[in-house]
Amino acid sequence: MWHEWTVGKETQAEREERRESELQEETWIRCSGCGQAITRARARIEVEGKHVHTFVNPAGFEYTIRCFAEAPGCVGAGEESTFWSWFRGFAWRMAACAGCGAHVGWSFRKEESVFWGLVVDRITG
Repeated sequence: MWHEWTVGKETQAEREERRESELQEETWIRCSGCGQAITRARARIEVEGKHVHTFVNPAGFEYTIRCFAEAPGCVGAGEESTFWSWFRGFAWRMAACAGCGAHVGWSFRKEESVFWGLVVDRITG
């Protein structure tokens, strides 16, 4: 009777499980306009106890955002402001897709702490 030895080696099931985990870690959230990779799914974070938030800006426009620790596919646009910040103590700045320049959300900064709020209907994934 033949047995697969696993001492120091991965079994097929372990390899498949590791590969699935790696794929999940590398799943990209993309710009819904052009497909540019914006952030990784693994960068998802909770801010003030939630990952998803809905806010209204001073002009009356409602936005639902998802929060991420990083967004390497975004570029900041404009100056930072603390006016009407949705997160107490954080300055905000518009975030544009690095691929097409579309407004996809905001970065929020408080001292050394930075996170990104990306508009749900402007990203996919």
